[in-house]
Amino acid sequence: MKRVKNEKGFTLIEMLVVLMVISILLIITVPNITKNQSSIQEKGCEAFVKMGVYNTSL
Repeated sequence: MKRVKNEKGFTLIEMLVVLMVISILLIITVPNITKNQSSIQEKGCEAFVKMGVYNTSL
C-alpha cells in the first residue's frame, strides 16, 4: 500500500493543542469577567442615569 504524503487536514495532536490553548484563555478570562461584573453593572446604571438627565434637560 502506498502512503499519500500530501494529506491535508489536522492531526489529533494539532487539535488537542488548539483546544488546550483555548481552554487556557478561557480559564484566564472568565474569572476576570465575573469578578468585574458588579462594577460593569454600576457603570451601566450610571450611564443610564446620565443619559436620562441629559435627555430631560433638552
